[in-house]
Amino acid sequence: MTSDTQESARHYWYQDEPEDRSRGLAVLEAMRAYGAAESAMRRRSEGVLRMSENDVSAMRYLLRAGEEGRSVGPKELAEYLGIQSSSVTALLDRLERAGHIRREASPFDRRALIVVPVVPQDELQRAILGDMRDELVTVAASLTPEDARTVVGFLRRMRDAVDGIDAGRETRGPNLGRPRVGGTA
Repeated sequence: MTSDTQESARHYWYQDEPEDRSRGLAVLEAMRAYGAAESAMRRRSEGVLRMSENDVSAMRYLLRAGEEGRSVGPKELAEYLGIQSSSVTALLDRLERAGHIRREASPFDRRALIVVPVVPQDELQRAILGDMRDELVTVAASLTPEDARTVVGFLRRMRDAVDGIDAGRETRGPNLGRPRVGGTA
């Protein structure tokens, strides 16, 4: 029987890697597999709620902001989701028709609107829209305090590394930011 590390590393096309690099590749493969499983779970949940991924992300963001006592306007929501203002309008129309949000006048600017989430009453909706599913919390809670610190530290460093990839690099079409030869940039 092979170890999980060796088994995961076989999914890569790298041959004869040093042990530490092989171990790192196995960890990344396990993270990819987890990401794929989480994405599949989200798609299943979205199907149950009849909401798109953006709808669910918007609701989670609005619910979290509400818990923090923050007001969110359509522009902030569009920036968070990385979508155009016309797309956020369509998204908010959909969520409002479904009874998930209300649009209210901003208490700070009469001309502006804020988006107020309607807190889910249904247990399934609360589980899906909540930040953490109980099943996942149970697995994470089984870690020792030392292991939890190690995992959290590792994931924060991975997040920082991912956030730094291509950060600040302009891209212009298919040549990925390199000036065009013989033309204007």
